[in-house]
Amino acid sequence: MALLRCLKIQANRAYSRPVNVPTFLKKLINITGMSEQWVVARIKQNGDKKYIP
Repeated sequence: MALLRCLKIQANRAYSRPVNVPTFLKKLINITGMSEQWVVARIKQNGDKKYIP
């Protein structure tokens, strides 16, 4: 844990995931530079996939 500087590592796990994975919404806000309301208004969903046309 000290070498990786990560406090969330569990010794009994075979792997670890990043704790703070940005959501689709946050990624789009960062990419477009637009407000959250703008991005939310444009997100469409097709089954389990989200996209902006």
